[in-house]
Amino acid sequence: MQTPSSPRTKPAARRAAAAEAAPSQDMIRLANVWKRYEHGRFVLQTIDLQVGRGEFVFITGPSGAGKTTLLSLLYGAEIADRGQVFIAGRNITRLRRKELSHLRRGIGVVFQDFKLLPRRTVFENIAFCQRAIGVSAREARRRVYAVLKLVSLAEKRDLYPRFLSGGEQQRVAIARALVNRPPLLIADEPTGNLDPEMANEVMDVFKEVNRLATTVVVATHDRSVIEYVGSRTVRLEFGQIMKVGA
Repeated sequence: MQTPSSPRTKPAARRAAAAEAAPSQDMIRLANVWKRYEHGRFVLQTIDLQVGRGEFVFITGPSGAGKTTLLSLLYGAEIADRGQVFIAGRNITRLRRKELSHLRRGIGVVFQDFKLLPRRTVFENIAFCQRAIGVSAREARRRVYAVLKLVSLAEKRDLYPRFLSGGEQQRVAIARALVNRPPLLIADEPTGNLDPEMANEVMDVFKEVNRLATTVVVATHDRSVIEYVGSRTVRLEFGQIMKVGA
């Protein structure tokens, strides 16, 4: 097995060179990706992964396997120490900060803890990010109403987060992630704080979003939601891909 200190092998070099072509049918392509933290331990090693446009994929594995770090690489919160990361054909490991910021507008991110603003209504929580990127008030209203309808929360647009159930708060977070109409949606343990019924409701939203041609990548350790959706699964263990299943 190749060790972190080993020089790049010829096969690894060939994978990296081939990745430069980044096939257009891939929304995500990772080629020989390694990620190390400050203490020197590699949390991800030799990651090769392709996710097609419009695909729904689960990233699973035990706690500490590298799921969150892998997602962080996809939206540019972390940068790979080795290898190439392509999103929609663009090598994000080579983008300048301004270019990366622009790319992120095409990536919706959903977190386990919702990250809603408690003193803003449902509508305001979603519209807030629109104003930050210069969308007109009229266009922002149109977009917000559209995503609220998608997640079945239009009638609760004037409520504050504390008056919503956990599942409803997560659907607000999903709506916020979708308001820019991103072609890629990433979710990190989105059902971790929800009971099984609410978790399935959230998965129903993801399935509907995917049906509309958005690529969806969900990190979870919850086997029940994986079985409920039935999409392709990538299993991480000790920072490596151990299994890819249908």
